[in-house]
Amino acid sequence: MTNQPLMPIPPVNPRLLSNLRRARLEFEELGLQFEEVLARFDEEVRKQKLKRIQKSLSILDEKSDCTERSAKSDRL
Repeated sequence: MTNQPLMPIPPVNPRLLSNLRRARLEFEELGLQFEEVLARFDEEVRKQKLKRIQKSLSILDEKSDCTERSAKSDRL
């Protein structure tokens, strides 16, 4: 433990407090804008994934149709 006297806290300049509040709000705004950009990227990724899945399904459907037609023609 130290026996040094505590320094009194200097009065905080109101302009400094105002600037700190403004900076905090600007950071909060920036964070929300960043979240919005991330949400747009997430939506784009979801759309691309959906397109890939739909393309894969259509390819599988085409192969299935070709196999069924081939099987029918073999029976005739």
